[in-house]
Amino acid sequence: MKPNDVFSYTSSQAFLPDLVSLSRCYQPIIGLDALGLYYYLYSFADQGQGRYKWTSILNHMDMGMKRLEQALDILAATGLLVQYQFEWGMGLDLQAPLTVQAFLAKPLYRHLLAKKIGEAAVDNLVSSRPKQAETISKSFSEVFTLEGQLPLVFEEKTDFDWSAFKALMAKDKLLFQDESDDIIALSHIAEQAGWTWLETYRQAKATAIGQTISTKRLQQSRQSLPQAKPSLTGQETAIVREAKAMSSLAFLSFIKERRRAVLTMAERKCLTDLANLGLLDEVINVLVLYTFNKVDSANLNEKYALKLGNDFSYKGISTAEAAVLYLRELRSNPAVKANKPPQTNVPEWSKEEVRQEETQEGQARLAALYRELEEMESKGGS
Repeated sequence: MKPNDVFSYTSSQAFLPDLVSLSRCYQPIIGLDALGLYYYLYSFADQGQGRYKWTSILNHMDMGMKRLEQALDILAATGLLVQYQFEWGMGLDLQAPLTVQAFLAKPLYRHLLAKKIGEAAVDNLVSSRPKQAETISKSFSEVFTLEGQLPLVFEEKTDFDWSAFKALMAKDKLLFQDESDDIIALSHIAEQAGWTWLETYRQAKATAIGQTISTKRLQQSRQSLPQAKPSLTGQETAIVREAKAMSSLAFLSFIKERRRAVLTMAERKCLTDLANLGLLDEVINVLVLYTFNKVDSANLNEKYALKLGNDFSYKGISTAEAAVLYLRELRSNPAVKANKPPQTNVPEWSKEEVRQEETQEGQARLAALYRELEEMESKGGS
């Protein structure tokens, strides 16, 4: 957009904007620039009779082009404006704001407003409602961050049934970490992924930490899209297969059982801390197996595991394959090795005795995996 570019008001049904709703509900979220632009467009709209340059708005409102573009995006993202692109320029179709009652009936809108003015102030607001075609309007997830830090909301393109979402949460005994922040983040992720409320719930349940929804892990899961797979060795492929087969708790319990040990509270907390970093279970499993490979002990070295987990989180590692490849690089990089803390000798797991109990088949499978990991370690993953 340039100041001398042309725009026009599209011919649409006349309406009287709800000034109370604009002031009470929209203004704290969209800001004064966007509110002022809305009033200007409403005042000068001529049902598509003329064409104007953006300079007419810039001069009247005493603002620069950047502020004008941002205000247009904000109005579009909150459903107050629809933008159309024509060969000669842009068409603007102003939309009526929701009434206070209709505005507060939308969970996303209500929670964003509460973050601005407080829940008590929202509860004090009291009090019906209006829609469009192919648009070039920017959506919520394109304008705002995952944390919802920018002051705006969006008109949902498809209904997200929050009452059904919460009903399933109650049935499965799932909890929010922070309801306001989580609803904003879940809305953002669902729109970007194109998920329905049910698809979003299933993914949120699958990536929950215990009984608590983790939007960080949900986003990590969504971003682990299929990519060109680097070649893995046979040993690495076996590790990836086993890492994807179990939850982190089941995987660690399996290793502990093989070492004739029981899970400690500190180890359970370590798994939770790793999950809170946003790491998925398959990544945690690779990390745990590697950590046991470094220290000959029946207990998980929580300090080393968390140190490695921080590196995984920083590197954005979201799949077992990526974790194995990162560890391969870690072993083959002399500069990294020089900074490693002193560690005990790597145990010869292949020579350990295998208990012949009901879990014989599973233990034999993990024993083979141990031997493959040891061989990969000795050969540098090549």
